[in-house]
Amino acid sequence: MKSGCLTTTKMLWKVTDRLLLPAFFFLIAFVAALTFWQLLISHRRAEIQAATGEQASFVRSEIEAELKARVLPLEHLAGRWKARGRPDDAGMEADVGLATSGYPAYRAVEWVDPTFHVRWVTPQNESEADLGADLTADDRRSAALRAAEVSGSAQATGPIDLRQGGRGFLVCVPVYADGRLSGFLLGVLQYQNLLSPILQGVGQNYWVTVYDGDEKVYSQGADLAPRDASWAQMADARIQQLTWRVHVWPKAGTLSDALSPLPNVVFVGGILMAALLAFIVYLAETAWLHARELAAANKELEKEIAGRAQAEQALRQAQKMEAVGRLAGGVAHDFNNLLMVIRGHAALSLRRLGSDGPLHRALSEILKTTDRASSLTRRLLAFSRKQVLQLRVLDLNTLVAQVQELLPPVLGDDINLVLDLDSELGRVRADSAQMEQVIMNLVLNARDAMPNGGELTIQTTNFDLDESWIHRHLAARAGPHVKLAVRDTGHGMDGETLSHVFEPFFTTKDISKGTGLGLASVYGTVTQSGGCVTVSSRIGQGTVVEIYLPRVEAPLEPLEVPKTISPSVRGAETILVVEDDDAVRRMTREFLKIQGYTVIEASRAADAIQLMQRHGEAIDLVLTDVLMPGMKGRELIERLAELRSDMKVLYMSAYSEDAAVNIGVLDPGTQFIEKPFSPDDLAGKVREVLGPAH
Repeated sequence: MKSGCLTTTKMLWKVTDRLLLPAFFFLIAFVAALTFWQLLISHRRAEIQAATGEQASFVRSEIEAELKARVLPLEHLAGRWKARGRPDDAGMEADVGLATSGYPAYRAVEWVDPTFHVRWVTPQNESEADLGADLTADDRRSAALRAAEVSGSAQATGPIDLRQGGRGFLVCVPVYADGRLSGFLLGVLQYQNLLSPILQGVGQNYWVTVYDGDEKVYSQGADLAPRDASWAQMADARIQQLTWRVHVWPKAGTLSDALSPLPNVVFVGGILMAALLAFIVYLAETAWLHARELAAANKELEKEIAGRAQAEQALRQAQKMEAVGRLAGGVAHDFNNLLMVIRGHAALSLRRLGSDGPLHRALSEILKTTDRASSLTRRLLAFSRKQVLQLRVLDLNTLVAQVQELLPPVLGDDINLVLDLDSELGRVRADSAQMEQVIMNLVLNARDAMPNGGELTIQTTNFDLDESWIHRHLAARAGPHVKLAVRDTGHGMDGETLSHVFEPFFTTKDISKGTGLGLASVYGTVTQSGGCVTVSSRIGQGTVVEIYLPRVEAPLEPLEVPKTISPSVRGAETILVVEDDDAVRRMTREFLKIQGYTVIEASRAADAIQLMQRHGEAIDLVLTDVLMPGMKGRELIERLAELRSDMKVLYMSAYSEDAAVNIGVLDPGTQFIEKPFSPDDLAGKVREVLGPAH
């Protein structure tokens, strides 16, 4: 792990060293271009806002000047009537028509008496409805009249609905005669008719909107969009007591014409220059770094060549072990079926004979020999990774402690056993029985390597496998592991012997003292459990066997105590036996019939399905082989479960290469019996699956 961290840190430093200086130059040039671009943009924005502000001031001046010109005729007319007296209605209409003839914006001019009643209006064709109207009922109109009466000067109202139609406002001018208030002149002005002529030739390249208070009283047809708010300028136009707010902002075409592409051109050019500068610096830095790296390339190349040679050797060894394992597994599987038939016939023959006599002793010897042969096939299956494992989450420290209790009589007095167990050891997922056998095999090999005594150390510790480690051991996977090491101080092995230690039937002992399957079965069990095993040894310095199993975070799983069921318990249930090997199937049938069961046979999965469909009575148990031609055991059970869901299942096999048993690991709750089995073994297992007999 430390070497992996150092490699990663070194790679990061190379990248940083190569990119740091180019990035620094690029950043400086980029900041300079960005600053210049911002200055140009800010300057151009200020120019546009200043021009818009001037336009807003011009619009305000035009509105104020034009409105004063509209009010002035009424004020002159009121002054003239004050000086010489108010004429009659006919003369009044002539005077008003003459005074307002140049200002078509007036919708009407009304004469209101001191009691706020409309007595005369011109032109009458649009305002006849106003004659006699009482303006005291209109708060806004009456307020303007009272203000004009009190101040003695012209007053204007806010926005009102005009009787002539539309929205507008009134200009109220008091008229005095002989020092007394004789009435009011009311000029009726509509916003659109008033402002359109005023602003028609103003701000051709700008949008203009006028507000009287919160009400928009004039617009050229466009509303102020949020994107244009930063360009808009405001000005207040004051008319009598009113204040109109004028909004002016440039049109899209005006804005696009005003915004020069120069800032963007400068900015893009600055970025390109910055990138070019950074690229030039990067090339220089890269050339310098490559010069440094080439100096160390030969050393790295030598290490790579050595590593590749080691990896190729490991690959060849793994391929050789795989090929041997496939051969051993196939032979063991077929041999197990033969052993089962031989053992079965011997066991049945013993049941029919008495307990004494030469034939009884011969049959007993056959049974003992088949048991030893079955043990050998189990080791072959372990080496070929085709044994059936029942994995559980284990604590290896607990397992080592259990095995320790069995070791004193095995090791003798001249071998000192040392346990070095990590108190913080992680958990692993493995088959407890097989791992006990693994430890025992390693201990026995260590004992044989120390005929004159010595020290045997069993060590457990947490260990993390990194990428460099697994390159040297192709069977390993990177990540957290638990290491179990068995170290002896025996005579050791040379390189040639060490290269063959995992091969089946290879042994340095006499033929009478070993089969050569110990380390082979260790290799198969550990590999099938997802781990790996290594052996290191030197002549005169002893041997170290190290086992690495993947560390898991799951909680410990307690070992299940097998139920004790008397094999002599008979049954009366119906059992469907599915087995493609005729001899094994017949032998299994005989085993079950002896115990009183009704047996139905099928040599293929398809035959078993047809039997289940035709059989009217209940089938209590299906005993099927795991691996069969055409359809595997699990697929068969899934098909049969569609026909009858209440049946129980028992799998039998000595070979785990099948989808029903995933990489040799039984699913939780799966009932299984390993071949070869005896009549009593089968009877006990069947009774366990079916439950106590009634």
